[in-house]
Amino acid sequence: MKLGVSTWSLLREDVVAAVKAIGDAGFDYIELWGEIPHAYPDWTDKKKLQDSLSTYDFTVTMHAPFTDLNLATPYDPVKGAVEKALGDFVRFSSELGASLVTVHPGSVHNEAMVPESVDNAVSMINSLVKVADGTLSICVENQARGRSKYHLPLGCTNDSLEALLSQTEGTKFTLDTGHAHASELDPLYLCDKYRSRLAEIHLSDNAGESDDHLIPGKGSADLKAILGRVTDPDVLICLELDPHRYDADEVIRASLAFKNSV
Repeated sequence: MKLGVSTWSLLREDVVAAVKAIGDAGFDYIELWGEIPHAYPDWTDKKKLQDSLSTYDFTVTMHAPFTDLNLATPYDPVKGAVEKALGDFVRFSSELGASLVTVHPGSVHNEAMVPESVDNAVSMINSLVKVADGTLSICVENQARGRSKYHLPLGCTNDSLEALLSQTEGTKFTLDTGHAHASELDPLYLCDKYRSRLAEIHLSDNAGESDDHLIPGKGSADLKAILGRVTDPDVLICLELDPHRYDADEVIRASLAFKNSV
């Protein structure tokens, strides 16, 4: 099992400093956070980031940006902008040597729009698979349920997640344990159902009410049982700990402690 850390967990640091902290701690797997101010193409000094990554023997994955980039948008002019931004991000990820890009499938604000929004997200994800052209995998992530009847994330229920994965060709699955636990989805069931497509696990804890990104053991999720269900040694385990709750030193210490405990 290869366990690493998302640079989002060190969001108070710039992305190069986050890479250094994770690499110096001895992790050989890192996920680059694709939001500004971290690894977004137009924001990042690509050569400087590449040089930083090359210092370590890293397996690299990427988390696609999702702020203002809703894959499920029903608005045609916005669809084009989202598709271009995410296509550019996939190409950027390939240039950095990433093995996969995880995407959030988007959300809708009206329950009547859910079927159409699934179609929109599926179309967008399939287009990203074409952009990737076999250089890396596109992974669909389960999302956390919304707390408002005006915020309906796709992939937060078993039905919508199955709809997304069954209609997207060549995709893999990123299981987010925090999203599942806060959405009353059984992560063990998801591990079993999508075993053949499971490529990555985003790991964090919470009390089952909200996606708090707590250090493992600080919530009520049985994370070790989830890891025990994973039989494929190529599945990557990425810790995502709240950078607004924990500073960089706390993140690294907690991540090393968890790595040594499993």
